Amino acid sequence: MTAVSLIFCLNATGCEGAPENTTAKDEQSRTERNQRNLFEKQPPPSISWSLERDNLIKRFKLQNDRTILFYMYLFIEGQSKPIGYYQVNKVSSVDSQLTNPAQLVRGMGDSSASMDFVLPSPAEDGSYGTNGQGVFGFTPEDVYIEHNLKYIVSTIPLNFPDATRLVIVNASTEAQLKAMMEKIK
Repeated sequence: MTAVSLIFCLNATGCEGAPENTTAKDEQSRTERNQRNLFEKQPPPSISWSLERDNLIKRFKLQNDRTILFYMYLFIEGQSKPIGYYQVNKVSSVDSQLTNPAQLVRGMGDSSASMDFVLPSPAEDGSYGTNGQGVFGFTPEDVYIEHNLKYIVSTIPLNFPDATRLVIVNASTEAQLKAMMEKIK
């Protein structure tokens, strides 16, 4: 038997003497039966309002309002107090792209049938890959800030009196916060 026919025989089902690997299929079938049983006995509830969606909508509106500034506090891992802060308009990932990071390409599959394959798309600048772990933003003066430190972002200034609790709201900042949130409704 040639090497090519041996590889073909090992990959094909029904070759004489070739083991048929069914364990993965059996596990998948068992998992599906279990999920069906759980779905029938404990179906997901129908709800009329989603707090998750509400939070996502508020966050989207808040982060896309040019008049709102955020305080970005930078931390060194293991330290309880920030090393500094900036006011920024929005915190964004350095891996964000304006265009789709994947593209569908038609090609020939193993069975000579035409198939779609997913390939990475270049970024807007023509490069491929990620930009590392990091976030960026612009200050009110349009100064670009990028870092890969741990951070906290807030709509109001924060105090860091001790490592166990953030004290953030007083009467003045509470009124400002309420006014800002009313604006984005």
